[in-house]
Amino acid sequence: MEALWLHAYVRWMADRRGRHLINFLVNSPEGTYFLESVDASVEVQYAFMLDLLEKNIEEIGKDIVVQVIIDNGANYKAAGRILMDRIPTLFWSSCAVHCLDLMLEDMGKLHPFQKIIGRARRVTTFIYRHGRILSLMREKIGGADLVRPVATRFATSFLTLKSLHKHKDSLKALVLSEEWIGNKLAKTAADAEVHDTVLSVEFWNAVEDCFRASAPLRIVLRVVDGDEKPVMPDVTTLMNHAKEKIKLSFIVDNKKVLLKKIMEIIEKCWMK
Repeated sequence: MEALWLHAYVRWMADRRGRHLINFLVNSPEGTYFLESVDASVEVQYAFMLDLLEKNIEEIGKDIVVQVIIDNGANYKAAGRILMDRIPTLFWSSCAVHCLDLMLEDMGKLHPFQKIIGRARRVTTFIYRHGRILSLMREKIGGADLVRPVATRFATSFLTLKSLHKHKDSLKALVLSEEWIGNKLAKTAADAEVHDTVLSVEFWNAVEDCFRASAPLRIVLRVVDGDEKPVMPDVTTLMNHAKEKIKLSFIVDNKKVLLKKIMEIIEKCWMK
């Protein structure tokens, strides 16, 4: 009987109760199947991870598990390396989705981006905290929402910037409308900050920089986190295309210092 090759996916997540859960899934030509979910809120050391991984591999069968895919934390990496020593036929890989998420996280920490993401968050927080203003905003932008949660929280931050930029003119019309000016909140410091941010040319130029840096990576993220998983050569091609697109967009605007920092983050996460 021909052996069935399996890939074990280990995905970390936090539930609504704040527990840190590790989900074990197995992928084969027949599809992806859920094995178990483990509460790792207390213990996340590599020895704990190693025991969990080895137990699941033993239950599936060492002879048919060919690859383990895990997040990129130091504890996961240490467990993966030891697993390969113990099971010579096994190969471990870091998760492409987590890798891309780390890129977006580190890019969001760059001072120009961190500042703009913070200003954008204050705009959306102000709007979403006040029902009347939220209603006015939705009326101006055709019933849409500015904030849409996606696969990862760092991708969500950059996607919110894209949404703000898409509705830039409508948001400007909103803060200049009689309804906004006549609202009692218009006299608050928070309103003044939102008003100045939305009408700031500097803010919108910086939003464009954030969008150009993140958009090519979010395309790759959407592909690798989709229902149909691409093979690694396809992912590599997508990443090469994303890097070239980022380089071209920043070289044209002569922002070489910012581009250098962005590319260092991408290469660090992708290559190491």
